[in-house]
Amino acid sequence: MREGKLYQAIVQLNGHELNRLHRFVDSPFFNRNEPTKKLFEWIKNDLKNAAEDPIDVNHLWDMCFGSDLPFNAARFRKLQSDLLKTVEDYYAQEAFEANPIHKAKYLLETIYDRSLEKLQTSALKSAQRLVEEQDLKPASFYYYQYELEQSIYDLSRVQLERSAKSNIESIALNLDRFYLAEKLRYYCTVLNHQHVAALEYNMLFIDEIINHVESHNYSDVPPIVMYYQILLTYKEPDNKAHYEHLRNLIDQHIHLFPETEAKEILDAALNYSTKKINAGQMEYMREMFELYIKSLENGVLLVRGNISPWSFKNIVTAGLRLNEFDWIENFIQEYSIHLDVRYRKNAITFNLAQLYFYKKEYEKVISQLSQVEYDDMTYNLNSKTLLMASYYELDEIEALLSLLDTFRVYLNRNKELPATRRKHYLNTISIVRKLSRISGGDTKQIDKLTKELETTKGVVSKNWIFEKLAALKNK
Repeated sequence: MREGKLYQAIVQLNGHELNRLHRFVDSPFFNRNEPTKKLFEWIKNDLKNAAEDPIDVNHLWDMCFGSDLPFNAARFRKLQSDLLKTVEDYYAQEAFEANPIHKAKYLLETIYDRSLEKLQTSALKSAQRLVEEQDLKPASFYYYQYELEQSIYDLSRVQLERSAKSNIESIALNLDRFYLAEKLRYYCTVLNHQHVAALEYNMLFIDEIINHVESHNYSDVPPIVMYYQILLTYKEPDNKAHYEHLRNLIDQHIHLFPETEAKEILDAALNYSTKKINAGQMEYMREMFELYIKSLENGVLLVRGNISPWSFKNIVTAGLRLNEFDWIENFIQEYSIHLDVRYRKNAITFNLAQLYFYKKEYEKVISQLSQVEYDDMTYNLNSKTLLMASYYELDEIEALLSLLDTFRVYLNRNKELPATRRKHYLNTISIVRKLSRISGGDTKQIDKLTKELETTKGVVSKNWIFEKLAALKNK
């Protein structure tokens, strides 16, 4: 039961939210099912006590329906289903309450449908004030304005003289802004996906939209200018001015987007730097790092108070490559609290190991990683690669060869690992094994392995292996 949908729908709520849900479940307006109220109260106490004992469903039945009624499995499942429906209603109601413009729009529709003329003026003023007070200006903002203008039109057309101009132009304008912004946003997503895989998408009117935006001034519509600029960085990546303008737009407008969408925009800028770094333009490493720092300062990297484990790792990796060791150590200590508790331990362990590796404290790397077997495949692969390099740096060749054997077995047994990625790691194992057998000054073998490394596509930690070959050559 604790692993079921009902429990999982409740368990993620914090204390304040749980109390709000309790009031919602107890409200006779939203819920008149008394057994569901009792079941919820039990679940709330179970969560509060962090209980792990097996659940006695017969006891729960007696608590909800009384001991006189024999246990009925089908009815007990129905009880859980009823409570889940009430919890879902709570989530929907919370989302509704969080969007006052939607509430105002529905009120205006009701005023029109029920001919409540006396409520019209005050409701319209309230709705217009809500729009003016909106701090965020994503594409949805213009859709809400479109809906509001629709309601204004419905309410005013009865009284409007035939010769007077209506607000149809405002209706169309806001709908156009929403449409253009969203089409550009999802076209940017398509272009990003196509960098990873050869996927085809049919985007109706996208060429016409791009041509239109190019020839019209939308500087007063942040989502249109933002996504058009992202599009240019994808279409013309060699034009650095496109990226620089995107950075300026992020500085100016990122606060106008909801946190999830703001993170998407930030990722587009970070992806640009990543591609440049992968192409050998290492000056973008500093650019990426500074963008991460700025995004931490303005809170863009935190979505619902959490930082993703991959952003956390990318920040650490960028900082270490720039030798920002003290900053990274402070970052791990300060921001690990913002990692989802499910990933926190793994993230801290691995990223501290990375820090120790860059500081050449290889014994600490081994101590940090040798006691951990990660559930996450990417962490597991990165951990084994870091251990491999650390054993080599310490000249612990027997331990290295043993790790390479177990690593190969892991790769061959892991059916979830894509074949291409498996091949990259198997290539790495083969080359590191050969590297471990070469003695310093053995120019023939060093040159042979260097050539193999240069011609082999898909080798992990390629730069590190080149460094070790160069070091052997200089011995």
